[in-house]
Amino acid sequence: MKFRLLEWLACPACRCENLTLVPTKTSSSLTFRGCWEVGESELPGLNVHDRELTEIEEGSINCDACNAKYEIVGGIPRMILPDLKSAGNTGHKWTQFDGQAPEYEANFSDMTSPMGARDFIGKVVVDIGCGFGRHSFFAAQYGAEVVAMDCSADAVEAAAVNCESFSRVHAVQGDLYNPPFKRSVFDIAFCFGVLHHVNSPEQGFRRLKELIIPNGKLQVWVYGPRQGALAHISKWLHGTASDMDDRSLHRLSIGLASSLRAFSHTPYRLLRHTPILNSVVTHLPAHDHHKWSFDVVVADVYDRLRIPVTAWITGEELERWYGDDGYADISVTRRVRNNESFRGTGTKR
Repeated sequence: MKFRLLEWLACPACRCENLTLVPTKTSSSLTFRGCWEVGESELPGLNVHDRELTEIEEGSINCDACNAKYEIVGGIPRMILPDLKSAGNTGHKWTQFDGQAPEYEANFSDMTSPMGARDFIGKVVVDIGCGFGRHSFFAAQYGAEVVAMDCSADAVEAAAVNCESFSRVHAVQGDLYNPPFKRSVFDIAFCFGVLHHVNSPEQGFRRLKELIIPNGKLQVWVYGPRQGALAHISKWLHGTASDMDDRSLHRLSIGLASSLRAFSHTPYRLLRHTPILNSVVTHLPAHDHHKWSFDVVVADVYDRLRIPVTAWITGEELERWYGDDGYADISVTRRVRNNESFRGTGTKR
């Protein structure tokens, strides 16, 4: 954890902003003057003269108001309430991420449209439900300072590793309903692939507004309704996977990912530009995942089986949420043809 992260944190239990940082183990790494602006030379933990950045590996963050104590473990503050500390594992413990692969950057551009690379320069971004950190990675690469948050320890640990080359990415374990952040501090908030997994998606959506500044942007992506055989297969697989341990579910996920590679991804790659047949292969399940590395497909299958979908959200519903919350410049668009999903963006008034 970088000392600077404390600037945005608040107690998730009582939302007090007066926190005390108690480091017990630190480490130092090499940094360069060019990574920092002139006014940042006095940041805690930064020694520009000696080109040294000090980070906290172990310790705690203590709330001055309610006396809650949040451990810093493996360099990541675990700002999560006691009843959520056993949040389910994800497939990201096995995920390796190659930030140089062009398909990841293309996906980020698609997810964050209509914003472009220049819109991230100098901004402070929070990535709610960061997964293994691929969206945090590109926001940082485009010049933003990013706080990557997820309720799963597996996810934030993977995100920290995948974004470790950036001096302006911070990982936090936290919960959407009890966010460990001050109010109105972020320029941009992402929440991709999260709201359809929580108990009250609309309530979760409303919590996000608290985090962004006036004129800040909120971008979300949600699953739309599934129909036909795919919906029945998904329901059956969720029932089958519900009682599996992590290793067994991981083996099942490998098998399903292999089947997708053989019977969906490969036919799509080969036939997508073929007249007549292209209209057939674009309806194959999850064909759009053909561009991901195999272990990312495995992790995606794992998460879809381990973490139940609690709601299917229509584009009309998503647009209404933005409108009811008073956002301006609202845009809701459909993303994927065979697996209906919707991308939304809006500006906080």
